[in-house]
Amino acid sequence: MTLALFSLVNSFSQDPEPKGSVELKGCTFSDTVKGEKSDKKKNLFAILEKDKEVFAGTVSSQSDLENWKKDLTEAFTKEHADAPNVAGGKRKKQTVGMSIKKGASSKAAKSAVGKKVMKSIINEETTTLLNALKALVQAESGSSKKAEELEANIIKIAVKAFLLVENKDLKGSDFLRADQPLRTAFNLLVKVFNGRRRAKRERVIEALEKVEKELKEAERIIVELLSPHIQTKNMMRLTSVFSTVGNLKFLETIFYDDSIEDELEKLIDAMDYYTQFHYH
Repeated sequence: MTLALFSLVNSFSQDPEPKGSVELKGCTFSDTVKGEKSDKKKNLFAILEKDKEVFAGTVSSQSDLENWKKDLTEAFTKEHADAPNVAGGKRKKQTVGMSIKKGASSKAAKSAVGKKVMKSIINEETTTLLNALKALVQAESGSSKKAEELEANIIKIAVKAFLLVENKDLKGSDFLRADQPLRTAFNLLVKVFNGRRRAKRERVIEALEKVEKELKEAERIIVELLSPHIQTKNMMRLTSVFSTVGNLKFLETIFYDDSIEDELEKLIDAMDYYTQFHYH
């Protein structure tokens, strides 16, 4: 449920030794993807090398798909070049984090600045997840204020985490410890969503209890990482996010409320998208 926070911090993990690469020159683009899940997803694409699929992915919209196709098709004609050295050289432009720090770090967690950072860094999938999560919380609680507070808390913690990584107090890769329980929880939620109409309710509840356990483990890891660096009130914001959306009562309610089916499906799509990629 803290995908917004985790994705943000993870984006600053600059691994100088990637686990793999694809030589794009000579490859081709395809909007047909093989695999048992391909008929359930939208906006799929693949990179082919001599008609062999070397990479498959999905994006959130048709316009994004067209942009990927345009950029990749252009890249297929270019000669090989080494990746830029992220550790060396001067940057011509200030990063968002640098701008915030020069202003005043004490103001960084305010909503306006937080939203600016989030819009500048996170992708469209995470924004979609946040919006869906807000809608679900509002529907479940009947309180728009509670939903707005949830978003604000996620943004404030995300900005704090961003600054900690920028200041090198933490590494983006440190947060990968939370990846396993989050990934397990998201995979379970996707399976529950796809099978909840066929399975007995007690089996669904049993699976959601496992989800709750995995989310608590993710919370424990993130709290352990952030607690030496942020104030108690911000730790309370973090635990508030988990206690709101990571408990069994909330999960059971949203999975059986037909009136919020669309919002739940968007949330599940975002989680499913997350699980398709592995961070190193």
